[in-house]
Amino acid sequence: MSSLQRSGSQKGQHPLHLENALLRLTIGSAPGSILLEDRKRQTRWRMDPPTYTRAADPVPRYALPRPQVFRDGDALVSTYFPQEGAIQIRWELGQDHVKVRLMGASLQMDSIDLPGIFRPLRGRAQLLIPTYQGVLYRGGDEPWEDIQFAGGHSRLSLSLLAIIGAKSALMYTAETPTDWCGRFGEDAVGPFATLQMERCAVHGWYEREVRLYPVPADITSIALRYRRRVQERNEFVSWDEKIERKPILKNLFGACMAFTGYNKANGIDYAASARRMYEYGFKRVLYYPVRMCNYSLNFLMGGDQPIWLSDREIARMHQVPGALVAPWGWYFEGLDDHSPRMQRLFKHNADGACHDGWRIEEKQWKHVCTPYQAEESKRRFRGDMKAMDWIHYDVSATQLGQTPCFRTDHALHDNQPIGRREDMLWIRRLMSPETNGNRIVSSEGFADRYTPSYDIGSTKLMVDPRNPRAIPVPLTGLVFHDSTIHDWWELHNYNPSPCWGISFSRFGAVGNGWGARKAAQDALYGCPPNVFPFGRQYGWTDVASRRTFSYQLHFEDQAVQDALALALPVANLHAQIGRCAMTSFEFLSEDGLLQSTRFSDGTRIIANLGDHPCEAPRLGVLSANQWKKIR
Repeated sequence: MSSLQRSGSQKGQHPLHLENALLRLTIGSAPGSILLEDRKRQTRWRMDPPTYTRAADPVPRYALPRPQVFRDGDALVSTYFPQEGAIQIRWELGQDHVKVRLMGASLQMDSIDLPGIFRPLRGRAQLLIPTYQGVLYRGGDEPWEDIQFAGGHSRLSLSLLAIIGAKSALMYTAETPTDWCGRFGEDAVGPFATLQMERCAVHGWYEREVRLYPVPADITSIALRYRRRVQERNEFVSWDEKIERKPILKNLFGACMAFTGYNKANGIDYAASARRMYEYGFKRVLYYPVRMCNYSLNFLMGGDQPIWLSDREIARMHQVPGALVAPWGWYFEGLDDHSPRMQRLFKHNADGACHDGWRIEEKQWKHVCTPYQAEESKRRFRGDMKAMDWIHYDVSATQLGQTPCFRTDHALHDNQPIGRREDMLWIRRLMSPETNGNRIVSSEGFADRYTPSYDIGSTKLMVDPRNPRAIPVPLTGLVFHDSTIHDWWELHNYNPSPCWGISFSRFGAVGNGWGARKAAQDALYGCPPNVFPFGRQYGWTDVASRRTFSYQLHFEDQAVQDALALALPVANLHAQIGRCAMTSFEFLSEDGLLQSTRFSDGTRIIANLGDHPCEAPRLGVLSANQWKKIR
């Protein structure tokens, strides 16, 4: 702390500047005196006073006092002295960005804005958030705020946030992979965003970095600059590179994702049903799961045993051309049977207790330490999972690093506690060829830092045409279409089913059914379709008490047939453009529901995601949820 205080004593008397041909950064000691000028687009951004939370009382948010500022070579350093202790932030200019580093902070602080909320000096802003596959939030709602980690569902799929002004946008990128959140929302001034650094429970306040990129005020430009940043960090692996190391990936393009339920079915011939899928026209299908792969199968779901096809049934599935089968890789948590084996695997918190996870009926699962998940997966691939063509890992990619493990008797992490940074690296290993060999790897959750290791991430959002304030956009596709597939959550299939129905949020809709809209959106994004063509699944009788029921779907069900009719053209389109880069995205209507994408082979897709017919340029009228391909 004394070194920060000595630095603070060298404060400047007047605002200090950093500048180059594109940027000018001004930092003064008064509140609101940090200004960033985008010279190329003639836009200035002013930063609100940054805030922090206390470790002992994390709910209120406190504004930092005015900083002491001094010049250190080609950098500016701002030091804050709240009552909990000093915070030091270092600012440097890159050619087209500002590098902001948190150099030190007090352990009495729980979170700190880095660097804080920037707003355009003129006009209201819009907000680009990578929740699910991406959302443009236009504003106009009552005040709200959200704080999200990176990962799946409503968390952040990409390590960025962006504020879009009239002529320029400002993109924040999290350069430190873990221990950060996005903080965003809307207040009386308008939409806002910043990145928030979190104190690591194991390593405390190690150095963190955020970059600020002034970019053109459109979604494509923001996404493509982030794509270049991912490539600069050597975190982008193309399909060509992935196929070279795992040739089985060639089977992804033109495939249909086919969820078959967690439960053991009554009277369904899986192989015969898969053959009917092939005869329908689906030449490649990824079926999952055919086995429930947990540490124990001593539980029921909706009164049913977990799915487990026999070796003979799996061999018959493999006789169907293009059929690829996967287990449910549920290694994240296990049941405590008080055996030495399970006691060895569980993750402990700082108090030495296990973390409770999933619960169904009276069964309570507990979190397993990630290195031991990888060990278990390797072991199972040598045994009862050897015949699997691919695997879906349950919830592994839903966070960049899971909760820390404080055990000092876990040899796989050197008998010392590990935080999110180390856990993220172990999740990468869990999903890498080191563990899975020549197998396709999927996981619940889309997270950019895992894309070098896995091939399919899940959880997407649908457009809600009744909501003018927020419109889902293919942000992950613009960055990763030629690297990683972004799929629907396994139960948000084209066809409806008796549970997991449509629900609405601030940003859009999720749920099963609405197949025509999903098909139009998948065509627009260049994604494969996702159906539940046959199988058995549990649903909730009562979520609060975790009571369940079960239901069964069959190939010949009318809802399934309707979904397959929507899915086949989407699969055929994916066969053509699935390996291409997405090169642009644009809105073609004021309400944002008529959208267009382009791909690197020259293909253009136009889709009407609204509830009513819409006039498309040079195409005439597109009906609701209709899409067209233009070459």
